[in-house]
Amino acid sequence: MINNSEFISAGRIRQKVNEVLLLFSFLALAFIFIPVIGFAQDYQNDWFYNPFNQYSAHHRPIGTGAIYADEDHPAVQDWLQGSQMNINVGDRPHGLFMIDADESGPMLTVNKRQETGTSGLPVVMRFPAGGVDIDFPSHFDGNITVYDRTIDVWNHLRVYAWNEGNPVAMQYRSYEHNSIGHGEELAKRVGTSASGVAAPFGILRGWEVKKTGHPIGHALQMVLPRLPSHFAMMLGREVWWPAVGMDGNAYTTEENNTGNIPYGSLWAIPPESKGGPDLDTLGLTERGKRLAEALRDYGIYAVDGGAAVAIRCDQNFSEALRLELVNETRKFYPYLRMVLNSVPDEGKVVFNVGDRGWAPSGPVKQVIRGEFPAGGGTPLAPNTAIDLVTSSSSYNTVKANLFETVRLFPNPAIDRVTITYNENYGPVSVEVLNVLGQVVRTKSSLYSGANLILPDEQDIYFIRLISNRGTGTYRVLKL
Repeated sequence: MINNSEFISAGRIRQKVNEVLLLFSFLALAFIFIPVIGFAQDYQNDWFYNPFNQYSAHHRPIGTGAIYADEDHPAVQDWLQGSQMNINVGDRPHGLFMIDADESGPMLTVNKRQETGTSGLPVVMRFPAGGVDIDFPSHFDGNITVYDRTIDVWNHLRVYAWNEGNPVAMQYRSYEHNSIGHGEELAKRVGTSASGVAAPFGILRGWEVKKTGHPIGHALQMVLPRLPSHFAMMLGREVWWPAVGMDGNAYTTEENNTGNIPYGSLWAIPPESKGGPDLDTLGLTERGKRLAEALRDYGIYAVDGGAAVAIRCDQNFSEALRLELVNETRKFYPYLRMVLNSVPDEGKVVFNVGDRGWAPSGPVKQVIRGEFPAGGGTPLAPNTAIDLVTSSSSYNTVKANLFETVRLFPNPAIDRVTITYNENYGPVSVEVLNVLGQVVRTKSSLYSGANLILPDEQDIYFIRLISNRGTGTYRVLKL
């Protein structure tokens, strides 16, 4: 028989055990959720993982005012010729390899891969420690981007090869981390894609797919068929913002680009309130559902031509994950529709055979921003851009008007450069950075047309202009 004192002791033991179990459960939950929260928060505020400012179409959610094309629309009829979206992974020829570099990485010269068809090369840029050991076939896109953390600049190389430590490429472009990531004038290309958007614009990242429960909080980008040899020709000769151009031979070859889908058009899964599916009924995996939610809330832009419908991704996808997502796209592919009012009608540029990117003969000759959010109304999702008000860099809607007018000459320079810009914006502050990202010279107030004395050493320097309109960084070679 158990006496009263023994019963009390047993009760205390059970209480202690329950307390220990409760504490253990709390710690287990903490180990599960705290890293997720910390992971997401750290990545959310890192320009490498979350590029472009809040005015970028990359961060533009779809609004309740969006108008979706119906099934009879010619563009949707083109779309329904397909049945799935491929996943173009970054370390393969048609994806995008994305990596960052800090002060520990070497400065290397990237030379021309070939003598003709090259642009922006040779160039000196920072690589991560160990380089980027990839050799893309010369007849494929082969794109890599290296985010240089020392100067906050993205370096983009197309048709890239490591070449045993002597890298080569066919094209080079650069753009700032906090830019909009696409042009706003016809033929004003930021990146090397057909539409001119920056390479990281709309890229699906491996880290955000793999992180259970983490929303994919931005728009995506896709390539679509454009040639007669492709199984379903879809792309046409219209350009909608944020696109500012098309594939080169789309302008000149009558047989190409005879589809009905514009470059830059936005596609999305309509919400249930507008006739879209209940995503919970599609049998999606956890990852597949988050991808579908991103396509519903932010959509996907058509930015380039390819052999099949495909989402562009970075390199952080295993073959198993890639195949999983391809299979998931089959479940929601038939529901995707073009957003007809993603951009105002006056921003829809029509090209004809024989036109060039800067001289369309169609009825509209300018690219005008779409409303924010896409289609107007109340956003279906939050804007997940880094808050530039509290970040180290600032930006507003007229940044491009100032920094796109900047000119530095001569370049290469002997001992000084003249800096001009729209003088209505007043003086700017100047920082001169060396290739290590170190500030070697400053000037607190420089007006348009003034000369800037360069350091004595022959080298590449980066001239950073700073104003209340934001920052702009420009490369100068001192002979």
